[in-house]
Amino acid sequence: MYIADAEILAIPIQECNESLIDLKNQTELAYGSPPENEHTAPDYTKIRKTLYQKLVAAQKDLPSGWCFRVYEGFRSLQVQQILFDEEYARVKVRYPKKSHSGLFRETTRLISPVKNLDGSMNIPPHNTGAAVDVELIDNVGNLIDMGMAIADWVHAHPDLCLTHCESLSKEAQSNRRILLDVMQSHDFVNYPMEWWHFSYGDRYWAYHKKVSQAFYGPVNEVI
Repeated sequence: MYIADAEILAIPIQECNESLIDLKNQTELAYGSPPENEHTAPDYTKIRKTLYQKLVAAQKDLPSGWCFRVYEGFRSLQVQQILFDEEYARVKVRYPKKSHSGLFRETTRLISPVKNLDGSMNIPPHNTGAAVDVELIDNVGNLIDMGMAIADWVHAHPDLCLTHCESLSKEAQSNRRILLDVMQSHDFVNYPMEWWHFSYGDRYWAYHKKVSQAFYGPVNEVI
């Protein structure tokens, strides 16, 4: 199931109005440079307060010497649309004979749309502040081997991004499993098309946790 499939979009949201934490104002969690393009710089270090607390707690359960490095948290709709359009163009090159609807759905494998295929407005997970992309680093800042860096998703084959990609080295597969196990133990849900993407409290989380509604909606309604 892709992140913007109808079953996910059908989950209602009751916004809890929780504030965001800017990682630039704390020292518990590391974060990288602004991802993707210059438009992400003001926002990518912001996540909901409870997500921050859960990440800090989860980090304590990582193997000795390992830490999280947040790649991206909140993402504006402007950036989301840019990423969707760029990925759609790449998918079109990969599948030149697919229909628009087929290309659209394949694009949603890695990028949630701002507008759904029927023209209705979507609520992308990163726009809620309830989704976070994380990588692992050692105590001197070197990336732990996950088979690829998150930043490589643009050029990598989509199958390499799978949480359970079987073409990886045994070490990389093991490291992805460690990340998954630690995050799941703290009530995060992974999007299995992206080993790095985890959420808590958004519609994707609610669907897989089988709860009646999400409690994080668009951040623009909160700040």
